[in-house]
Amino acid sequence: MIDVFVSYKREDAVRVRKLVHALRATGLNVWWDEDIPPSAPWEATIERALASAKAVIVCWSPDAVASENVRSEARVAREDRRLIQIFMKACSPPLFFGERQGVSLANWRGAADDPRIARIAQTVRDIASGKPIENEVRPKGRRFSTVHVLSVFVALLLLAAGAAGWWFMSAARAEGPMTLAVLPFRAMNPADKDLVDAIWDDTRGAIGRNPNLRVLGRQALETLAKKDLSPADYRRKVGADYLLEGSVRRIGDNVRMKISLTKTKDGSEVWSDEVGGKLDDVFAFQSRIALEVEGRIRGRVAPGGGATAGNIATTGEVYALYAQGKAAVRKRDPDSAIEAASILRRALAIDPNYAPAWADLGVATFFEQPKLPMAELRPEAIADLNRALTLAPNLGYAHAALAMVQNMPPESEPDLRRAVQLDPGNAEAWTWLGNLLLSQNRLKEALYAHDRAVSIEPLWWTAVGNKIGNLILAGDQAGLAQELGRIRQTQDEVLLAKARYRIAELTGNPGEAVQILLQLRATHPEESAAVDQRLAAPLIQLGFIEEGLRAGQMPMDVAPALRGVPPPATQIDREYRTPADFWLDNQRLVLYARLLPDRGRLPEFVGRYKAAFKSPDEFMAMFAQRLPILQGLAPTVVANLRAAGDSEDADAILRRTEPAILQQLRNGPPRPDLLALLAYYRGAEPNDDEAVRLLKRAVDGGWLPDYFWVDIATEPAFARLVGRADFQAVRQRILARIAEQRRRVDPAGLARAGLELKIAA
Repeated sequence: MIDVFVSYKREDAVRVRKLVHALRATGLNVWWDEDIPPSAPWEATIERALASAKAVIVCWSPDAVASENVRSEARVAREDRRLIQIFMKACSPPLFFGERQGVSLANWRGAADDPRIARIAQTVRDIASGKPIENEVRPKGRRFSTVHVLSVFVALLLLAAGAAGWWFMSAARAEGPMTLAVLPFRAMNPADKDLVDAIWDDTRGAIGRNPNLRVLGRQALETLAKKDLSPADYRRKVGADYLLEGSVRRIGDNVRMKISLTKTKDGSEVWSDEVGGKLDDVFAFQSRIALEVEGRIRGRVAPGGGATAGNIATTGEVYALYAQGKAAVRKRDPDSAIEAASILRRALAIDPNYAPAWADLGVATFFEQPKLPMAELRPEAIADLNRALTLAPNLGYAHAALAMVQNMPPESEPDLRRAVQLDPGNAEAWTWLGNLLLSQNRLKEALYAHDRAVSIEPLWWTAVGNKIGNLILAGDQAGLAQELGRIRQTQDEVLLAKARYRIAELTGNPGEAVQILLQLRATHPEESAAVDQRLAAPLIQLGFIEEGLRAGQMPMDVAPALRGVPPPATQIDREYRTPADFWLDNQRLVLYARLLPDRGRLPEFVGRYKAAFKSPDEFMAMFAQRLPILQGLAPTVVANLRAAGDSEDADAILRRTEPAILQQLRNGPPRPDLLALLAYYRGAEPNDDEAVRLLKRAVDGGWLPDYFWVDIATEPAFARLVGRADFQAVRQRILARIAEQRRRVDPAGLARAGLELKIAA
């Protein structure tokens, strides 16, 4: 492995060559670009060497300071804490490198026995072993340029966060980890709203990387900030120990910020201050961000020091564009994503090395997917996020987003764990990690991750709903009661209603779930859109098919198929441009796979399989990024292929898919949904006795078939079981449960909601 990578400007090659020879004389494996073979790809070879080196020496000179390539390599090394700065000629280092010490070789004559060479070699070995760098010269002198006033806000607000962390030093040690609510910062000029919002995010992120501080997430704080709450309310509703507030005002070329820290226990203001600066102070302030926020909050409060600061924008214009783009990304809809991508590309045209902008561009590209084919967008999104991580390997958000844009396959777990390690205050990253673990039935780990998300965002329904689901699947009644008690204490009626709905949904009570949702819709009309989406599945499951389709804004032409009448083959052909498109329709595919064979159209279904796939390998590749769809679909496809006489393909698909279900059951408790899924596989094998036994266990645990297909007698995987008395007993229990739950739906309540849903009589 390379001990040290040497970055330099070609004009300094003569002096750098002497340095390389001197360091090699100490026994180090030194790499520089003169080692590249003539036939090797230049840029790719440099990138591999830079990534693999234990340490990086950057040789500064006036020419090197002006080189974008040298600065880029220095940024990568700085982010990884591998940077050693050597000054070959007298010069001022680039922005953000002047606070780091370096070794001056300006008067060095090339002697390998110079004490400075020995110290440089020892520093390389120290970095490789994890020891801190202690070099000798801190370069002096730096000039600052006038930039856009908005970038001053970055420094002022994060500096305020640093000051708050300074006050926390003694309190944190005396009282243990504290929960801090950094309330949305107030921009005195409404035109600066997007920028100040982005800085608010950055501030919470900076403080939240300290594992000894719990920093509440934006969802909870945005919700509570709209209400006129006292400090005690924040303590009661979300468990905040302290509130940090800030407001910013600009007068001419001066920016002033007022900040205060309030103790929620008694409402007393324990600390306040006012900070400010002029336009030409911006780079000095931004450099101090890393020292103040990282050093004072994380480095001093957190044992052993904190994480390295993230990438900092080079100009106010870049940060202003980034803030505007980030605000658009957060809306997570296609039109806003297109707008965000355009804005972020403008920022990157100015500063192509600003890692956070690359990360958000990757997310924006991913959410453009309704406008362009996913085959085009996913590689582009992944490339943008990999670019962000090349520039800033410690950017936690980019690690989490990289997993998200790939639909979180099992191999994305290291990225998600890296994300929450770097940014433990990122509730979304914890949520994604929990979802990935839950998909593997690693229930205890999933519950821990989802609980962490709730501790950051105690009012965010996604986080709360996931935690409740974990508790139900784990059979943890005490934990469920405790979480419901916490929700009641928040006095959030909507959150409590959604929690009750989630419990009904997961315990096989769709009728009760509908009643809870209808009541929520009636008492909180502002929740209508979200409620209607959730009403769709249980209404269809209970036989209210048209009502459910309208509530979920789903195509009404699916209704006949849900009632058992498939469209003709010619219509299906018109719906899909190619044979592969049929298999990309996640919802109708599952329905047609069951319905066509049941209606005597097995050859048609198998023909669509043969038209799209030349082998089982191609079938598996089609679902590489849709593993949950594959797991539910595979036993039906296997049963259909076997019924058509193609046991070879059926067996191949079964061998590739069934082990994952068995592994999930080994990973955690025998969840009813997993037992039912394994019953489908056993029915497709065939292993009839085991299939019936598993179905009975699943129904005993509260499982009901999915809302697309309630009657298990029509399932291709169970076709041979219809004549068995024990199978019919399980089937009748399911149908009786559906009928009982249907009776729980109040017709009057459904009609009242139907007035707005335009439900047909």
